[in-house]
Amino acid sequence: MRVFPWSFLSGLAVLVFALAVLAGPANAQRAIEGAQPHPLVPLPPDGFITRDAFTDFAELAFPVSRYERREDPETFAVEGSHLQLEYSVDGLELANLRLYRSYLQYFEGEGFEILFNGIGDDLGNREGYNFLRRTDGLLARSPAVGSGENAYILARSEDEETVIALSVYTRQGARRIMVNVVEIEEMEAIDLFGQPAPAEEPAREEPDGDAVPAELVQQDVEELESGLVSDGRVIVNAILFDFDSARILPESARALETVADLMEERPDLRLLVVGHTDGVGNYDYNLGLSLDRATAVVAWLRNRHGIAGSRLRPAGAGPMSPVTTNRTEEGRALNRRVELVEVID
Repeated sequence: MRVFPWSFLSGLAVLVFALAVLAGPANAQRAIEGAQPHPLVPLPPDGFITRDAFTDFAELAFPVSRYERREDPETFAVEGSHLQLEYSVDGLELANLRLYRSYLQYFEGEGFEILFNGIGDDLGNREGYNFLRRTDGLLARSPAVGSGENAYILARSEDEETVIALSVYTRQGARRIMVNVVEIEEMEAIDLFGQPAPAEEPAREEPDGDAVPAELVQQDVEELESGLVSDGRVIVNAILFDFDSARILPESARALETVADLMEERPDLRLLVVGHTDGVGNYDYNLGLSLDRATAVVAWLRNRHGIAGSRLRPAGAGPMSPVTTNRTEEGRALNRRVELVEVID
């Protein structure tokens, strides 16, 4: 029998332990703290974000046909700002097929045009493995895509301004969803020879009133329902956002739970979720911010409370419908709000 020296065995034990640690909860270690899902692409239950990358302008080509051996797929080319997120769900209990069909149903329900989709051999040989691998990490994060049915959806928004490529695959013992969102726009060239000037920020809504008030005015289900019945709309007082951002503050959770309770008690109720800003600053900027905030509220209600997307529609009114004057700080704070508007068939 061969005898190994103690120092060798100790070193081997340390190496095995280190490898076990690295191979263990790697997914949790790679979760990006504070990363937010895109408002148009819900995060699955128990999901977390393991990639969050943004570039202000990119030229991308997404496949729109099967991968055939020795022949690359046809592509759909787009240009604009590019956000890439990877959603992850630990374990393999949640099937790729279920994720794929759920996202496909969601996009179709939101009015997106499905440019191409497929799962497994619909995408080519080896259950779509080569289809995802031929995109150099665009549809599946390197270094490897695991075995099993891989899936893909390419969708374009109803206004044709947003393209979303979503792929579902397995890697390192977890389900992964790679999300590529392109906001289509023409490139604005940089003046390389001009004298650099200080960047002029667009005038944005002022910070007063975006801070968390000393005491939130919470409403109950009866108050919200009463406003909808009598006026067809109701302001939700305690939905708060980061300054100049669509990120919902944690203090808003109770108010949003009340909205979800109302919709559960009234299964026939459908709502417009309308974001409003004050009248200070750039009109187009505030209009976009109000829509982003309304979209974030809709995403919260869908993802955290399971409210069907067909019952909610975000809208942005910007500064167009103030409830009072914008000449005072108090007035501007009241004009920055989220309203629910009942949709009647």
